[in-house]
Order: sequence, then C-alpha cells, then structure tokens
Amino acid sequence: MRINVNISAIVSNNALQRSENRLSESIKRLSSGYKLNSSADDPAGCAISEKMRLQIKGLDQSDNNAADGISILNIADGAMTEVQNMLVRMKELAVQAANDVNSDGEREAIQKELNSINKEIDRIANDTEFNTQPLLNGNLMRRVYSNIQGATQITCTDNLVAGIYGITVTEDARQAVMLSNNRITMLGIDKITKEQAGKITLNGYGIDISEGDTLDDIMDKIVSAANKSGGKAFVVDGFTGFTNDTAANGTEYAGYLPQTVVSGNSLVLMSNEYGSDQSLTLTCDNKLLANLLGIGDAAKEGGMVSQGKDAVVDITKDANGKRVGFEDSAVISAKGTVITIKDVNNKEFVVDIPGNTAGTQFDDSAKVAVKTGGGTKDVEQEVTDVGTMSIHIGANQDQVIKIDIPPITTYALGTDNINVMTGYTSQRAIATVDVAITRANDIRSKIGAFENRFEHTRNNLATSTENLTKSLSTMTDTDMAEEMTEYTAVTVMTQAATSILSQANERPSTVLQLLQ
Repeated sequence: MRINVNISAIVSNNALQRSENRLSESIKRLSSGYKLNSSADDPAGCAISEKMRLQIKGLDQSDNNAADGISILNIADGAMTEVQNMLVRMKELAVQAANDVNSDGEREAIQKELNSINKEIDRIANDTEFNTQPLLNGNLMRRVYSNIQGATQITCTDNLVAGIYGITVTEDARQAVMLSNNRITMLGIDKITKEQAGKITLNGYGIDISEGDTLDDIMDKIVSAANKSGGKAFVVDGFTGFTNDTAANGTEYAGYLPQTVVSGNSLVLMSNEYGSDQSLTLTCDNKLLANLLGIGDAAKEGGMVSQGKDAVVDITKDANGKRVGFEDSAVISAKGTVITIKDVNNKEFVVDIPGNTAGTQFDDSAKVAVKTGGGTKDVEQEVTDVGTMSIHIGANQDQVIKIDIPPITTYALGTDNINVMTGYTSQRAIATVDVAITRANDIRSKIGAFENRFEHTRNNLATSTENLTKSLSTMTDTDMAEEMTEYTAVTVMTQAATSILSQANERPSTVLQLLQ
C-alpha cells in the first residue's frame, strides 16, 4: 500500500465527480423540462430543433394570416349577397317596366329606383374594405396595361399566364346613327298647323306633335324621347356639320358637330351604346310633318331604320404567323366594344375597346355613318401578376395564396346605362340584368372557392403544426420517467462514491496507527 499517493481516494474522487456531473445534468433536465439545454448537449439535434421551432412559429402565424384571408372573403361575400339582392330587384323592376300598361310617369318612377340601385352598387363596390383596402372595386384584379388609351380590361381568368396579348381591330364598333334625308324646312313657319300635326314614334315611344308647337318645342320632345329610348338627338348644319376626325371631335356624337336648332339643320338620332344590338326605328304618321322635319322616309312604310355595328377584331399574329398570347383554339366574340376571347381550357380574356381605335372613317354622302376606309390597329394588353392580394400561408418564402376578386361596379356588371323608359329599352334591360346576375354569381362563386381553400389550408396548417410540435417534443423534451430513473440511480452512485471516498481517505491514517 502506497501512502504518498492515495490511489483509492483518487479513483473514488473521480467517480464522485462523474456522478455529480451526471447528477447535475439530470437535475438540469428535470428542472427545465428539456433534454437539450445547450448546443453542447447535441449539436446536430440542437440545429434541427431550432429549425423546427422556427417552422412551427411560422406556421402559427400563417394560420393567423389564413384567418385574415377568410375574414376578407367573408366581408366580400356579405357585400356580394346584398349586390345580388339588388340585382334581383332590378330584374323585378325591368320586368315590371316591360309591361305596356305602365304610363310614362310610372316608368320614370321605376327608372329612378333603378338609378338609385346602380348608385348603391357602385357605393358598395368602392366602400367595401378590409383594413382600408378596397375589395370589390377592381383593385384586387391582376394589373393589365394597354398600349391603347381607353382600352379597359374587364376580366381575365386566373389560369391566364402573365404576358402580352394582342388583338387587331379592323373595324370599330358603331352606334346606331340616323341622319335625316333632308333638312328641316320650317323656314317662315312659326308654329305647326292642325294639318301638319301628327305623331312621331321612336323605338316604340310616341311623340305627339300638336298644333301650335314651335321648332324648339318639337326638338325638345324629340330629344326627350331619344333620352328615354337610350339615345340622343341633335341637329347639324346641313351636311356640312360632319367631320371624319372623330379622334379630335370625340365619339360621343359619331363625328358630327352639334349645332343650334334652326331651319336648314339636319336632324341626327343615335344610340348611346355601341353594337349590333343597338337599333333605331323612326316613323311618322303625317307626311307633311315628316317633310317639314326632313325625315320624309319616316312617313313611308317601315319608316327609317338604323342598326349599330359590333367591333370587328382578330387575334394579332407575329412575323411567324403565331398568335400573340392566345392559343390556336381561342375564339373571338364581340358585343359592341366588348371583345371576349375564350379557349377550350377555360381561359377567358374580356376587354372593352374604345371607339375609333382602328381609325374607321365615315362617308357623309350616304347620310349615315359607315366605314369607308381607315386601317387596322393592334391593341396589346400586358397582363401582370401585380394587383392581387397575396396571403402568406406558409413558413417559407413565396408560400402564398393570391386573392383575385373582379370588380362589381355597374360598369363591370353592364347595368350602368340601364334604361326602362320604353317597352323596347325595358326588354333590353331584362337581358342586361340577366347577364349582370350571372356575372355576380360567378364572382360570388369565386369568392366562395377562395374561402373553402383557406379553410382547407388552415386545417392542413393545424395538422402540420401538430406533427412538427410532436417531433420537436420527441427531440428536445425530457422523458420524465426515464430521467427520474436516471436521477435516482445517479443519486445512489453519488452517495456511494462519497462514502467510498471517505473510507479511502481514512485508510492512510489506519496504516500510521499500525506504525506507532
């Protein structure tokens, strides 16, 4: 036995240190609840666990984001519900106005209610917001930029990829335009005589011209009737009040220059809207009256008739003959100035082309606005992914759902110019409201689809968070049963080591006692 170096004590002390270290780690794990309390415990496991922790935090916030998305859609859907109710009321009013038992005063009352409904639809479209962000005025649509001023994108489907889409306009859409076949000849006639009195009918709306009416009275009646029939009436200075330069003089009057009403003027009637479904029919039951107003043909059988024209367009082709932006299966349809391109894979592109895009010219000698020349014009629409509202629904970059809500303004729905002042316009109003209701239903269905998607997203986020949390717990949390077993064992070992160390330190003194 060596006294100078107490090997037994050293061994016992080392064992005690190890036991105390193990005990200290066990106490740390039990008190914190984590088996990874520092990177030294498990460097690789620590790195993985921190990534998991970040992922879980990101998923938790993503769930909150998805909840915001649902709230946005709930607000939009609530507004759409009311818009649908108003459109149903518009349909009811249009059907009521189409009944010819209604007087002009009753139709006027119906028209006032329709105008009020339109104002409320536009107010809802502009004022429906979430956190100050408008939802239904078109701000959440994909941005579309055009090389033609005034070209307006009405809608494009979600599966339409960003890029350039080209349309070649070969003929502009036209209003129904009617020019009197002669000039007004009330020169020297102050008032209509009994023999000259009669009735003029414009699109089924009767205009009574009575004895004693002046030229101004007659024009007031014709202008009022044109307004009620969804058009306008004015006069031009003979056949000289016309210009081919509609770009400079505007398309509101189809190239004509309105003048003060005097004898020698020519009467012009035209529809407000463009397209082949716009028509004017003018009749007069007194030939003397018709001749005075320069509308002699209106007294003939069938009267005077004018029909509007839809825009004529084609899909632009590049130098290789390939369609710009559109597939070979895409087909075009036109309604007035509105051009719709559809593909078999449910891609749809709808754009409103302003008048005089192609530079269509007029021939005044024919006494009606018709195409005689001009050229073609490419309308390029650049569709971008900018404009939609991105809701981040993941813990990583670019994990988003883009909310795209088309506008529900009266312009987008097509009800902005609805007119029920005559039986003719009331029938057209019924068809217009039907189209608007279909469009509103489509928009609401789209909102509902987004809402369902967010609900599924939240469910998936909850499942992912649960599974990640379980994995993180397995990796970082203390197994209390196992750790208590370890703690008990280490405690016993520490106590034993302490006892043995005490005994080892006593052995040298025992040897010294023997030497005495």
